[in-house]
Amino acid sequence: MRKKMIAAALWCCAAGSHAQNSVELYGVVDAGISYTSNERTGQPGAYAGHSNFSLISGNRSGSRWGIRGSEDLGAGLKALFVLENGFDVAKGTLGQSGRLFGRQAFTGLASERLGSLTLGRQYTSLTDFVSPASPIPVIGGFGAHPGNIDDIDTTTRVDNEAKFASANYSGFQFGGSYGFGAQPGSLKRESAWSAGAAFVRGPLNLAAGYETSDNSKVGPSDPTLNTWDSTEDGTFGSSINEGFATAQSQQIVAAGATYDFGKAKAGVNYSNVQYRPGPFSLFTQEAIFNTVGLFAYWALHPSFHVFTGYSYTRSGQLDAADDHAQYHGVSLGLLYDLSRRTTLYTLAGYQRAIGKTLDSQGDIVDATASVGSKGIGHSAATASQVIVRVGIRQRF
Repeated sequence: MRKKMIAAALWCCAAGSHAQNSVELYGVVDAGISYTSNERTGQPGAYAGHSNFSLISGNRSGSRWGIRGSEDLGAGLKALFVLENGFDVAKGTLGQSGRLFGRQAFTGLASERLGSLTLGRQYTSLTDFVSPASPIPVIGGFGAHPGNIDDIDTTTRVDNEAKFASANYSGFQFGGSYGFGAQPGSLKRESAWSAGAAFVRGPLNLAAGYETSDNSKVGPSDPTLNTWDSTEDGTFGSSINEGFATAQSQQIVAAGATYDFGKAKAGVNYSNVQYRPGPFSLFTQEAIFNTVGLFAYWALHPSFHVFTGYSYTRSGQLDAADDHAQYHGVSLGLLYDLSRRTTLYTLAGYQRAIGKTLDSQGDIVDATASVGSKGIGHSAATASQVIVRVGIRQRF
């Protein structure tokens, strides 16, 4: 009898401990057939454009799997962690340049009263607060601004980052982060920091954020010369801003607002991006890009949603180029939910480019199109581009 009582007590303790702690496996598998018009091939100054049909991973959402857990420490305090891997389902390869947990990897503490402090590879506070007030949660990178130059899409992270996010105070929340550059003798070189805030009350969401990252070089023999090598990943893989990857620093200010009407939601967003040259940059004048976007989506049926959006981006003066680069982008999405976890989608984007910009060699060239963040790695050879993707997304 005594042994049974001890066993029962141990079982109760184990059950209580399990109730206070959790570990969850989660993920997204997303793949579809893609058509890209006018995708460039060749070398800078001699690009040719061709149509490209392919199977692409991560069209609406990046394919991933992750583990997240928490431990209740009592008094409203808990320990937490997230390890999130990104992968290419079409090829079975790792994403984020081959990192094991390239999407996110962090640990920290969270207080119900104060907020959370986390350490590791994470998104910036700008992304955390402004992205939910953008088209990204609905149609992913098709709703991003050209080349994701303002980091609103969740494609860039910061290594070595310490991040604070406040508790929710009657709908208001704020946060900030600092990414250590880990460079001896300098707290600034290759570092990144950000701040953001949001106010959510009923159907209204207002958000704003700021981030800056450093790409300083130690001299002409620096092995990272002519490349972006900050603790922040950067978004220089498209024709929109590849000519500014040698910037000494990058600064982004972004804001967004959405209003939920019930069966429809509408939103507007704005960003200002500045690339500042240094002594080893391939450009000499500060480059500024301003973007404004409008979007809306409707629930025509509980399982069927329609999205449409427009964005306009204009550059400032670019070295000796008098003709400012301009980009007009239109996006469309059709989403049909087969269940709570499985969605069929058709996503499309069109972009038209006008004016002059810099190529990856720092030369003044005609601006070319690159749709949202989906044009990263698939930029056009000339001024226009269409990308269409039809696929399926499953969540677990």
